Amino acid sequence: MNKTNVRAVQPIWKQWNLIRAFGNRDLKSKFKGTALGWVWSLVVPLASLGIYTLIFGGLFQMPSPEIASRHEGIGIFAIWLFAGLTIWGFFQNSINAGINGLLSSGGLLQKVFVPAYAPSLGAGLAVGVQSLIEMGILLAALLILTNIGWTWLLVPFFLLLLVTFTGSIAIMISIWNVYVRDLAHLVGVFLQLMFYATPIIYNPDIIPETIFGLPAKEIMTSMPLAEFIGLFRSLVYELNPGTIGAWGACTLWTLLGFGGAIWVYRRWGSDLGERI
Repeated sequence: MNKTNVRAVQPIWKQWNLIRAFGNRDLKSKFKGTALGWVWSLVVPLASLGIYTLIFGGLFQMPSPEIASRHEGIGIFAIWLFAGLTIWGFFQNSINAGINGLLSSGGLLQKVFVPAYAPSLGAGLAVGVQSLIEMGILLAALLILTNIGWTWLLVPFFLLLLVTFTGSIAIMISIWNVYVRDLAHLVGVFLQLMFYATPIIYNPDIIPETIFGLPAKEIMTSMPLAEFIGLFRSLVYELNPGTIGAWGACTLWTLLGFGGAIWVYRRWGSDLGERI
């Protein structure tokens, strides 16, 4: 019998309570036993922000696009940088949490049938709570600078695309990792490389048009996270609604990721309990 037909694909909206239960589990265990609790969720991103701002904004004087409210200085580079780090942090942490979330649920999957996507999406839900806190800090800083406009109203639509894309990638990788355990390590290396290849800590305007005969700038600015980060910065930092091309690229990547997640789940994710 073909194992892909053992279980029917369950619509995500019918599994929301299960996904939320996994998310609550991860949230409760994340900082259990620590003295500062949820304060630690901000220590790493804020520390990274301070280091990158000091090195790239202060030491190397990395230029950042002009803010819509026309303030200037290193503090504005920090906000521009924080906008990129927030989106990247959500993506990276969701991928890693999705892998660990599925593997740590092996005992449960051996006892009862649980859709493979539920632990991964639940882990991503827990990461999303932290990212929303970071995004709230970012928007509060922009509000203090009076850098607010109607383009903020487009942020929920942007987040819908980002969350769908990220969740889809997390599902695919977490399922594949069950079959090839080395994948988690390879993904860690790949994400590290992608962090520096994506215009997050540097302005994309400084990328050469060509490197070794390759269209470097076009390649680096067309990568999925480069498109998402660029669009988010346009909405909240530059107060620009973004181009049709930017929205189209993010939508296309989301549809490809969502379609890929459905295919991977149907092909390999029906019953993973015996493999975990």
